[in-house]
Amino acid sequence: STVPLAVARGVAFAPPVRGEGSTCAGGRRAAESRPCLSAAWERRRRPVPVVARSSSDASSSSDEQAVLEKLEEAQATLREATSVLSDLEEVDRTERRERTRAAVMSWLKLPLGVALVALLGGLDVMPPLARRGASLALALLIGLRGLAKRSLSPSGCLAAVLVGFFTFAHSFTFGATLLFFFFSSSSLTKLRQDEKERVEKDFKKDGQRDWLQVLANGGVPTLIALLLTFGNVPWAGPADSFFQGAFVGYYTCCCGDTWSSEIGVLSPTDPILITTLKRCRRGTNGGVSLWGLLASIVAGTAVGLTYYLAATLSRGPFTAKPAVVWLCCLAGFFGSLLDSLLGATLQFSGVDEETKKISNKPGPGIKKISGLTFLNNDAVNAVSAIVTAAFTGLAYMYI
Repeated sequence: STVPLAVARGVAFAPPVRGEGSTCAGGRRAAESRPCLSAAWERRRRPVPVVARSSSDASSSSDEQAVLEKLEEAQATLREATSVLSDLEEVDRTERRERTRAAVMSWLKLPLGVALVALLGGLDVMPPLARRGASLALALLIGLRGLAKRSLSPSGCLAAVLVGFFTFAHSFTFGATLLFFFFSSSSLTKLRQDEKERVEKDFKKDGQRDWLQVLANGGVPTLIALLLTFGNVPWAGPADSFFQGAFVGYYTCCCGDTWSSEIGVLSPTDPILITTLKRCRRGTNGGVSLWGLLASIVAGTAVGLTYYLAATLSRGPFTAKPAVVWLCCLAGFFGSLLDSLLGATLQFSGVDEETKKISNKPGPGIKKISGLTFLNNDAVNAVSAIVTAAFTGLAYMYI
């Protein structure tokens, strides 16, 4: 019975052989076998070395996997940083090229402008066919530039080409006046647009003009140019003086109104409504400010000076009276006030109660400030410019 018990406990030893001291528990052989049982039991209680090595290997493998994952993440981050640096270098190169191009163009503007003026100064003495071709080229240049700069919509570009062609076909003086109005007004329209957008609900980014706005500002002067070019109006007659004054007076009013509107809305103080002489919100139709009035005076003076200098530089028979400068100064001021008066009475102004922006159209949530819904902004500009042109033409006949 001793052997199965020992085997069951996992102890390997040989049972005593008969005749060799197989005594009971008190004998010497039995006593010598007890250390063997203790040693076997101690070996059974020890941890198995193979299991310990396997756990250590698994832990080491897990650590290696974590290290590899971290390394891959670091490599991905490095690749991303390298890509960003490459993009930044490309952006930096592009900005340097743009700055260089802008610097070169700024240096070339003056000589190119002088060369263009010298070239256009001979426009009036060109043969008729050559003059028509040069006028069409200039008109296309103006229209396409306005389209590229987003100052004109596609329909506005087409209208501007027609206005420019017929205006330059008359004379260099008329064309130079148109150019000054177009470029100065387009530049001021883009001045501090973010601040203007916070004030006006109907604000249009870049001030893009469509065909209706182009004709509202240039339709009547174009008709005058057509009449003087293809009509039988004598150069030195009183009718010619009237139409010359009306032409420059119309653009003086449009330029003065644009300058006063674009600069006046940036005034640090609220304007005064021209009909009540009370403070109103910036951007309200009919509101006048010191900044706006001064801008209209400067704009009128600039238009008159451009008209006179162009007529002086022209080598054709077209001439201008020196008094046109101060006459345009007064016309710019008068036209701006008339535009404000019409805007305060015949054009709607309201404030959006949610956004607190000025709106030119009535509607839900719009609280009325002043004016009727009889005229829109383009109609107000056209009416005020026509009246100013008529008065300027009459005054130009007698100065």
